[in-house]
Parts: sequence; C-alpha cells; structure tokens
Amino acid sequence: MTPRWERTPAPPELDGALYMDAELRPHRSLSVAAFKLMLIGVIVINVAVAVFFWVQGAFPVAGFLGLDVLALWLAFRFNYKAARRVERVRVVAGKVHVASFDSDGERHWVLNPLWARVARDGPGVLIRAGKGQMRIGAFLSPKECESFAAALDAALFRAKRGA
Repeated sequence: MTPRWERTPAPPELDGALYMDAELRPHRSLSVAAFKLMLIGVIVINVAVAVFFWVQGAFPVAGFLGLDVLALWLAFRFNYKAARRVERVRVVAGKVHVASFDSDGERHWVLNPLWARVARDGPGVLIRAGKGQMRIGAFLSPKECESFAAALDAALFRAKRGA
C-alpha cells in the first residue's frame, strides 16, 4: 500500500485484531414527530394571521405567509437528509478503513495505518497520509472531536505496533 488513500468499490476484508470500530452519526435535537408538531403550530398561527389580513383587505399578505412555512419545511428537509449520513472507521493491523454512507450511496477508502497521522484542523478529525488527507466527523462537537481523535490515535498506535 502506498502512503495515500485508495478508494475501493466494496468494503475490504479486514483480517486480524480489530483496534477500532466506530460509527459516527450527526446528532439532531428535533425529532421528526416534534418537527411535524412545530410545523402544524406555525401553519395554525399563519392561518390566523392570514385571516386577519384578509379581513382587513390586505389579501396579498396572506399568500406571502405561506412562504415562511415552505422555507421552514425545505430547511428541515435538507437537515434531516444530512442527518442520515453515517461514517464508519475501522482500524486493524494492516488497514484503516473509512466508509461513508449517505443518500448518494456508499464509498470506501483504505489506508495503511503505518502512514496514518491524526490531526485536528477545523471541523472534524483529519487522517493524514503523505500529501493526502481525509476529514471525518465534521458534524461532531469539539468535545466529541477531541475524544474521537484521541481514540483513533490510540487505535492507530496499537495497529502500528501490532499489539
């Protein structure tokens, strides 16, 4: 293996001791059920305001009140789509395997742990190898990034030593 990330069409065979098997998912504080209730509340308030403006003769305002509901729905639709993203990091004696699963499908990358270095630069955790790098967990909080980076660094250390 060279000191760079290699993309593979399918998950590689991972032989030997498993030093890390982490699955990273974005955290979303508003559940789908709570979002539906919030959207219904916004619609009810907008209908009441629209009726008021309609009675006052300002009927064009009623049409524009639906735009904020549409914008809210679109924003949360994209947010929940992004929340379905999953990143999986596995470290064994001879390979670091990173898999990304999202609405575009799944992608797999492999790297020899001897070349891997963990770094923090901006959001997420960087795994550097030679001139290449891969950012993982950009959606994690800073505290979660620190914890994940420390665990990944320890797993890479054990994989390099074969312990």
